[in-house]
Amino acid sequence: MGSSDSSNPNKVNWFSENSSPSRGKAFLWIATAAVTGAVIMAMELTAFRLYAPYFGNSIYVWGSMISVVLLALAVGYGLGGWIADRMSSDTVLYSIILGSGLYQLGIVFVVRTVLLKLWQSGDFLGPVAATVIIFVPPMAALAMTLPFVIRLLVRGGHVGITVGRVFALSTGGSIVGVLVTSFYLVPRFGTRTTMQILCAASIVVGGAGLALGRKAAALFALPVALLFIAPTPPPPKGILWSGDSAYNRIAVFEADGLRWLVLNDPRYFQTIEKVGSENSGYYLDEFSLGPVLVPANNLLVLGMGAGRSIQASRAVAPKLEVDAVEIDPEVVRVAREYFGLPQNDPRLRVHIADARPWLAAHPMKSDIVHIDLFQGGPYVPFYLTTVEFFAMVRSSLAAGGVLIVNVLDKSPKQELLQAMGATLRQVFPTVQRLSTQGGNHLLFAFAEKRDLPETVAALKSAAGPPWVQELARKAVTEMVEFESRPGAVIFTDDRAPVEQMTRRMLADSRN
Repeated sequence: MGSSDSSNPNKVNWFSENSSPSRGKAFLWIATAAVTGAVIMAMELTAFRLYAPYFGNSIYVWGSMISVVLLALAVGYGLGGWIADRMSSDTVLYSIILGSGLYQLGIVFVVRTVLLKLWQSGDFLGPVAATVIIFVPPMAALAMTLPFVIRLLVRGGHVGITVGRVFALSTGGSIVGVLVTSFYLVPRFGTRTTMQILCAASIVVGGAGLALGRKAAALFALPVALLFIAPTPPPPKGILWSGDSAYNRIAVFEADGLRWLVLNDPRYFQTIEKVGSENSGYYLDEFSLGPVLVPANNLLVLGMGAGRSIQASRAVAPKLEVDAVEIDPEVVRVAREYFGLPQNDPRLRVHIADARPWLAAHPMKSDIVHIDLFQGGPYVPFYLTTVEFFAMVRSSLAAGGVLIVNVLDKSPKQELLQAMGATLRQVFPTVQRLSTQGGNHLLFAFAEKRDLPETVAALKSAAGPPWVQELARKAVTEMVEFESRPGAVIFTDDRAPVEQMTRRMLADSRN
């Protein structure tokens, strides 16, 4: 004979007819909590990429945006609980979700205009204002789902287990939203289409909840259909290609005989070249001085971008063996398609990896190392500026080798340049500086002690194309020993306030 637990007063039955809603209703509500949790997290991740071309993607942008998102969620949870206690009907719940979807639909049509109005507002006010306009209303509305669903499900008691399960399933939905957005939606479709998909999901959930089993459900297809006629913003002037990868918003521009690669922030380029010319006329050309200063058979490039520093070095040493490390495979593809990076060169090995972990896993000796690492815009990942990192780089340098580091510091105080140079001097016996145009400074850190006259002599005897010889002649008078000021910050893995210094540098350079 079978046994039964119906006599156990502690047995929880969510779906019994006399104490809880029907099984179908309860399932719908719980699924709604999971889907809205996924949409909220997907919207937050999309915001990171959406903002990058307008405000950059520094920790300040992320922090500003996340703080406003949390405020939206707090408002949604609080307001949702208040409404649920007074109007505990799923009609109200699904009307709110549908309203969120309709708001998102309107944003799809105006989002670029909003961001263009705010993009000069800075990395705090800009993201805060944009988030308040673009994401706070729909996120707050979707956040009301949790308290509503809990209120609908606890009519028969068992509050604790109901709250726990609803939060667990909503969090599970959030995890799915994070993974699908990070690994599929944004890299494959881009931010605009991802926003359209999230909008459609909100409208479908809200409309289905309101019109389930009714012929009127067909009416809710109309707002979704409008997504397909939302006008696509015209591309910026001079753009050849743009797209999203797992790491960057990437764009290639061409105008006035120049072609340049932009990652995330359009105010800064990662690579620039004169179309049809060996040299670009910008700081990247100065990387050609590496083979002028030291005998070189091999080169290690950390942060390849589109490969301009490789081309500059090979103008002097055509047979240079090169290992180039670039974290973003899409950037490598763009470099080959638009910037002439060789596809089948046996002396060029491109490694898709983060620079520091790759360096730790691949002990090797190189005559020259290039570091030109920016995460889109002017910000440098902090862990690629520290004593510990540069110690790894020095161990990879051959005897007599040189490390060339690009530092962007446009401020009169040069606080960031001072800190980078002082950090390098903790590791290398000689650091020399060559300042170029646009606030770029190249620091030459030598594996062995080297006097400035020795460097000057090598520059005076430079061989190679005429443009390299001209750069060398100019560098003769501009190359100096790096002297750090008292109190200069030394970057370590424990403390490297690179982003703070970069932010101050940008503020000072605007004044």
